[in-house]
Amino acid sequence: MTASHSNPATAWPRWRVFPPVALGVIMATLDASVVNIALPTLQRVLHAPLSTVTWIALAYSLTITGGLLAAGRFADARGRKRVYGMGLMGFTVASLLCGLAPNAGVLIALRVVQGLFAAFVSANGSALLVQAFPAEERGRALGAFGAMVGLGLAFGSPLGGFVIAHASWRWIFFANLPLGLYAASLLARRVPDDTPVASPVPFDRVQPVLWATGLAGVMLTCTRASEHGLFDPLVFGSAIAGVVLLTAFLVAQSRAADPLLPLDLVFGPLGAAVSLTFMGQLLTSAVGFIMPNVLEETAGLDVAKSSLWVSVLPVAALFCAPVAGRLADRVGPRVLTVTGMAMTAFGLLLLSRLGAFPIGPTLVAGLVLVGVGQGLFMVPNSSALMSLVPPERLGIASGLQGTTRNLGIASGIALAGTLLTARYLGHAGSELHLGVQGGVDRPAFVATTHEAFLVLSLLAVVGTWLAWRARAAAADPAKAA
Repeated sequence: MTASHSNPATAWPRWRVFPPVALGVIMATLDASVVNIALPTLQRVLHAPLSTVTWIALAYSLTITGGLLAAGRFADARGRKRVYGMGLMGFTVASLLCGLAPNAGVLIALRVVQGLFAAFVSANGSALLVQAFPAEERGRALGAFGAMVGLGLAFGSPLGGFVIAHASWRWIFFANLPLGLYAASLLARRVPDDTPVASPVPFDRVQPVLWATGLAGVMLTCTRASEHGLFDPLVFGSAIAGVVLLTAFLVAQSRAADPLLPLDLVFGPLGAAVSLTFMGQLLTSAVGFIMPNVLEETAGLDVAKSSLWVSVLPVAALFCAPVAGRLADRVGPRVLTVTGMAMTAFGLLLLSRLGAFPIGPTLVAGLVLVGVGQGLFMVPNSSALMSLVPPERLGIASGLQGTTRNLGIASGIALAGTLLTARYLGHAGSELHLGVQGGVDRPAFVATTHEAFLVLSLLAVVGTWLAWRARAAAADPAKAA
């Protein structure tokens, strides 16, 4: 963002811009986490297997991942306020339709629409703040913006649990209506219009289509292969299509004059930080997906109590993040990223040992360790990522970071759903039907979740090693070479 795109500090009260941006990002991030707590309920009331209801969560995250980079380019060409407003109104209408969905298939399709408009919101919130604030105040504004992202992720589970316990699951979507309308009204009154930025290179509409459909093919393969086998026609076809489309996308990016995905950064200085961002978000998302099922099916908790337990993880991360930011300035990112990922690995190992009676000290320690570990890890890793690019490429790096974060969320949901479905089928010899009386073989489910958390713990160990190697290479240019 150049100085010509910023408004003078005295032009208007710039903090008036913050509420509509904050409300938009809170709604978009809430809907990435609020559905996880509802999946057992949705499986029961919509009469669908876990591999299907998984897509109610996955479709949203995957669509944001596929649309985030393109949404930023679209806003550059059409005006950020205009595109952000389109996102708010489209997201609000899609939320209403999601609440009215008659079955799982329609709900999944509407979640794709909701995710597309959420990408318009997510891609442009920070850009609106950068436009509004002078350079010396942008750090505070973007820090507050990051806190809103954390709040949305932290309160998704308890809010979803409270709503489902006292009303219908449909109200987790209807609750967006007043927030969306209020945010849109604030946007119109408080955010000044901006001038679209003409790009010297025409926007290639094929690139985001290749990216989004390729990702969808790979995720569909992951979620269905565990039940139907890799050589099922739909599974095999989606695998081939996903690989071909993603390969075509990468080839197109390598030749494009103005690529959506900056491969020179991904495979260059940002490679390690991007990989670690993906790994951290995958682990957090997978735990958020599995834990409600453990607490409701194994411990017998209702959805309200389950949601409170699940919220321990993001709340611990949220409170730990500011401390990590201050410590990173003193001791550097290496100590914190390695320590945070190691704590995550140990916390996941504890969660793998919950057994048939999960409520107790092991559960508390496991959730707190994962939450604190991710809080220690994410802020220094994000800071390291943004410090590795020159000032003129900060916007591209920010978009890449957001895309990687959302790809991690989608991949964590897909991995968790696949692990639960595949291992339960191996232990019980039948499909997993959550939320249904007598639908779960308890010993088989306990063994399934033990193995799922063990796999996640091993992935965190790999992440710890990657963090150690990456930070060592960053500290020693000879190693990086």
